[in-house]
Amino acid sequence: MLTVEDLGEALYKSLSLRTKETDLRLIYERLALNELKTAKCIQQEILATGMKRGVLVNRLALYFTKIICKMLTARQIGWILKSAINRKVYSKWYNRYKNSNQDFWDQLLSHENLQLELLKPVWNREKRRCDNEGKGFF
Repeated sequence: MLTVEDLGEALYKSLSLRTKETDLRLIYERLALNELKTAKCIQQEILATGMKRGVLVNRLALYFTKIICKMLTARQIGWILKSAINRKVYSKWYNRYKNSNQDFWDQLLSHENLQLELLKPVWNREKRRCDNEGKGFF
C-alpha cells in the first residue's frame, strides 16, 4: 500500500508540472499532498503492527516510475491514474478489514473518495472535449 501511495504522489506531481490550467494544477497538487498524508498514515500502521516495510522495493518502484513519467504524455499518466482509481481497491478492502482498525480504514476510504470527488469532473470534462473533437478519451 505504501508503494502505491508513493507512486501516486509521483504521478500527481508529474501531472501538476505539465498542466497549464491553474485549477487543474491545484487539484493535482492537492492530491499529491493527500498521497503523502496517506503514506504517512500507512507508515504509522506498519510500525504499530510490526509489519516489515520493503524500503528497497519502494525506492526502486518510485525511481522507475519517475523515469517512466518523463517518457509518458500527461494523457497517458491520466489514463493510468483513472484506471487505478476506478478499481476502488480501498473500498473493497474497507468492507473486508474495517473491523480490524476502523480509524485506519476510514482514512484510506476518505483518501480514495477525495480522489474520485476531485477527478471525476476533470475526467467528464476531458471526455466531452474529446467527444467534441472526435478523439478517443484517454
